Amino acid sequence: MKRLPLILALIVLFSGIQYVQAQSSLTESAMKKVTIGLDIFTDVWVNAPTNVDIRAINPSANTYLTYNFVVGNSKNLTFGIGVGVGNHNMYSNDGVIENIKADTIRYVPVDSDVDMKRSKLSVTYLEFPMELRFKSPKGFKISLGFKLGYLIDSKEKYVGNTTAYESTQVIKRKRISQVNTFSYSPTFRLGYKSFNLFFSYSLGTVFRVDHGPQLHPMSIGITLTPF
Repeated sequence: MKRLPLILALIVLFSGIQYVQAQSSLTESAMKKVTIGLDIFTDVWVNAPTNVDIRAINPSANTYLTYNFVVGNSKNLTFGIGVGVGNHNMYSNDGVIENIKADTIRYVPVDSDVDMKRSKLSVTYLEFPMELRFKSPKGFKISLGFKLGYLIDSKEKYVGNTTAYESTQVIKRKRISQVNTFSYSPTFRLGYKSFNLFFSYSLGTVFRVDHGPQLHPMSIGITLTPF
């Protein structure tokens, strides 16, 4: 089960590719009803803990597959709905979660005598995106959307020493307590053909109110849509 998020992401990508390949005998308009996308972005964490150092760059990614419906009689306006896998990461240079099973999740600084490399909070969701998309005849695209996420994995990864004279270790702690089951995020894309700028903002917090830092990931990056 440790590789469940990766497996789900691969299922989304490969099932989409197989679908498109299966449509190769159909018309071009039928193939355009499917969109496969990969979002590559950094998460800017709103309300990040102030007692530890949170990195400015937090690489993360989403992948998704949608089926697109034409809106009205317009050839340029479509509505897509589908499924995907989304991941958000928050890196710290000097802090860790004190107790991942606590009633209230707290970040604490690591002792200065300990050689810490980094820690990473990671949450992964099974997502259900929907988007209203406009595409001009010349390939310019803009879309507004919303996605609902269902939590499928949460963990903290620590790289560094645990005592002053110990060698570097990699420690993973899974199933963090007090993480909200659902996420809700509006999305925005703007681009040309297969390349888009991407933005999303989580309306809900990662942790339950009053049971952890009130984190909201704001994601800024690019989207690649080969199909």
